[in-house]
Amino acid sequence: MKTRIIAGVSAAVVLIGIIYWMPVEVAMMAVAVCSVLSYLEYDKLFFTASKLPRHVALSSMVLLTLMALRISLQWAFVLFGMFYIVLAVFHVLFSSRKQSMQEVVQHFSLEMVGYVYLTGLYGFIVPVLEIPGSGKDYLLLLFAWVFVGDSAAYFVGKHWGKRPLASQVSPKKTIEGAVAAVVASFFVAWVWLHWIYQGNADFQFILRLFLIAPVLSVLAQLGDLFESVLKRSQGQKDSGAFLPGHGGILDRVDGLAFSAPVFYFYVTRFLERIS
Repeated sequence: MKTRIIAGVSAAVVLIGIIYWMPVEVAMMAVAVCSVLSYLEYDKLFFTASKLPRHVALSSMVLLTLMALRISLQWAFVLFGMFYIVLAVFHVLFSSRKQSMQEVVQHFSLEMVGYVYLTGLYGFIVPVLEIPGSGKDYLLLLFAWVFVGDSAAYFVGKHWGKRPLASQVSPKKTIEGAVAAVVASFFVAWVWLHWIYQGNADFQFILRLFLIAPVLSVLAQLGDLFESVLKRSQGQKDSGAFLPGHGGILDRVDGLAFSAPVFYFYVTRFLERIS
């Protein structure tokens, strides 16, 4: 427990420092490094043979899509279509010579899932950070909703949790812990409004913020459960050992997979109405 707390606090300090006191290029570099390391964790989960060409190709696909998302959503969709076609053609023309048809489909599916999954995880962090005016505050809010909610679910579930949430997927997660995460999302929103956010918070803004809080909490928990499905399918408890007491990088950021894209579009379309 002590190791987990120290590692978590240290990571939080570094994260806040990058958000508020470093140029956006540092955040971009951190996201790029984490996305590559996360792909390597994902690759290790599902592929018995480690192949440098696959690592380079998939990591490059993810990085290029992250860059495109900063420019426009249309460019990201164009790249997604291109990569989908390239991967499909490659597997049809080359992989099928050495693999069975079942293996070809399996490898193609795993690579596409990894590409989409990592894009969802990391693709909207920098766009949120670059929202005009309050991007830094919004990114801190997103991380706080995900990480504080995860800690609340862990603490409450460990001490008072009795009813399993999804026993086959993650035996230690409980309904009590899930409810605690949702409750924590309201507390985080309240703290953020009173001590962090520097923009104009009228009644409509506050209402919309508190409406999205439980939704983001549920999405973060679903992202956590989805990563658990990925790990359990391979008989693994953790995706890696990047943070002492916390597991791999994917184990820490999995809550962003579904919550980050929804949060970005909600902020830009409803909270800030950025065209």
